[in-house]
Amino acid sequence: MKKLYTLSFILLTTLSFGQTPISLTGVGDPYNQDFNGMGATTTFPSGWTAINNNSGATLSMDVTDGSGTLAGNIYNVGTTSNSDRAFGTLADATITPAFGAVFQNNTGSTATSILILSRMEQWKESGNAGVNETVTFYYSLDATSLSDALATWTPVTALNLNEKLTDATGGAALDGNLSGNYRNLTSLISGLNWTIGTNLWIKWVDTNDALDNGMYAIDDFNIRTYMPLGLKQNAIAGLNMYPNPVSNGTLYITSNSSEAKFVSVYDLLGKQVLNTKTSNNTVNVSSLKGGSYIVKISEDGKTDTKKLIIE
Repeated sequence: MKKLYTLSFILLTTLSFGQTPISLTGVGDPYNQDFNGMGATTTFPSGWTAINNNSGATLSMDVTDGSGTLAGNIYNVGTTSNSDRAFGTLADATITPAFGAVFQNNTGSTATSILILSRMEQWKESGNAGVNETVTFYYSLDATSLSDALATWTPVTALNLNEKLTDATGGAALDGNLSGNYRNLTSLISGLNWTIGTNLWIKWVDTNDALDNGMYAIDDFNIRTYMPLGLKQNAIAGLNMYPNPVSNGTLYITSNSSEAKFVSVYDLLGKQVLNTKTSNNTVNVSSLKGGSYIVKISEDGKTDTKKLIIE
């Protein structure tokens, strides 16, 4: 048993060494991957790989537009006349793909949060309306490969690839670039201790569902270490912001002072999306889309920031 464990460790280490990490070099500087550089080829983007989660064996990519009878595999997917490509998965009883990438923290500081943006595209209908298919997202700070069963893999449901056309049962090919066939994904992952020079692995893991499986892909992938607005906290006495999450378009901000408050709202990319002044403690946020935001509140020369969720 000891020899078997040692052999497994050596194998996992070898797989890690064979996968060159994608370097993140600046705090807040994004890595972008639209997968268009693959063209209509079977070449993985640098830093990305895929395995059969049943066996751990590395998968070879196929190219498709989602049509025809397809076996379980990882796919370079897109319409035949379009250079816009995506990175997709389809499972069957033999092959359940897991695909992802490895990143190295070369930003010069320990990262406590990362922001991931992407897009889920559905390129083939499933054959079962009774099952809402999901390709589950995980990340790990101690993995040495996608197949590392000894690592701690943490799920993030906001980044799952969830079936979009849940009522479709025909197994027909779809154009994942059409608005009805995709959804945007966003997640701020916090509470990390991603130290300088170490790796972070991400992966999506497919499962074989009943009847024909659908095909789900990622596109327009973006990751960055995330640093919240560096503003002073707990400076305004008695500051309270509610409700949070907001579902009715009205946010209330109160404090021990009756002074007017200047309120600025930023999205997770740091873009200001709202700037207003309130003298009656209410702020109209009905123009904001559902998601996470940072609220900067200034009152009588003091400033605070708080996280806001819009439903």
